[in-house]
Amino acid sequence: MLNGNTIELGVCYYPEHWDTSFWKEDMLRMKSYGIGVIRVAEFAWNLFEPEEGRFDDSFWDRFLNVAKDCGMQVIFCTPTATPPAWLTEKYPEVLNCDIYGHPVYHGMRKHHNMTSPVYLDFVKKIVEHIAAHYSAHPAIIGWQIDNEPGHYGVVDYSENAQAKFRIWLQKKYGTIDKLNDTWGTSFWSETYQNFDQVRLPSQQEVPDKPNPHAMLDLNRFMADELAGFVNMQADILRQH
Repeated sequence: MLNGNTIELGVCYYPEHWDTSFWKEDMLRMKSYGIGVIRVAEFAWNLFEPEEGRFDDSFWDRFLNVAKDCGMQVIFCTPTATPPAWLTEKYPEVLNCDIYGHPVYHGMRKHHNMTSPVYLDFVKKIVEHIAAHYSAHPAIIGWQIDNEPGHYGVVDYSENAQAKFRIWLQKKYGTIDKLNDTWGTSFWSETYQNFDQVRLPSQQEVPDKPNPHAMLDLNRFMADELAGFVNMQADILRQH
C-alpha cells in the first residue's frame, strides 16, 4: 500500500493491447526499473460489458491476479470515458453534439454527453458492478474516476444539455428579467422573454464574440455537470 513516506513511481498500462503472454514479463520489467504502481482499465468498458446487461469479469480477473503475483499495485479505473459501440448505436441520445446539434459518432473518446439520463443510468450500472466485484482485490490500492473528465474543455450541445442549461439558469436567476439584467442582454437586442429562448452560447456560431456573461455561465454550468458526474461515481465507489 502507499504509505505517504516515499515517492511511488507509476505508469499507465493497457493489458488489453497486448497478448496475455506479455503481462508478467512487462510488469516484472517495470518492477525492476522501480515502477510499483500501474493504472489500468479506463478505456475498457467493452471488456467489462460486451453486451448490454451482460457483464464479463474474466479478462480483468485474470490480469489482476497476474499483477498480484508480480507484486504490482494497481489503480483501477472506471471506463466511463469510452462507452462501447453497442451503447452508442442503440442509444444515440447519449452522444455528444457539436454546436450545430450534429452527433459526434463512435470511434474516439469522450463522445458521450454527461447530461443524458440514459447515459448516466448506464454509468451507474457499470460503476456499481465494477466496485462490487473488484474493490476487495488485494492488488487494487485506489481508483481513478473516468479519464480526464474535463478533456480539452469539450462542451456538449445536445438537446439534453440545452434543457439542463435552462433549468440551471432558472435556478440561479429565478426570473428571466434577472438573467437579462445580469447578462446585459439589451446589447444587440439579445433580450429574452423566457428561459426556453436561451441556448448554450458558442463563440463559433457567429463571427463576433458571444455574450461574455453567457459564456461565463456556460463554463460554470459545465463545471457543475462535471462535478456531479464525478461525485456520482465516487459515491458508488465509497460504498464498497
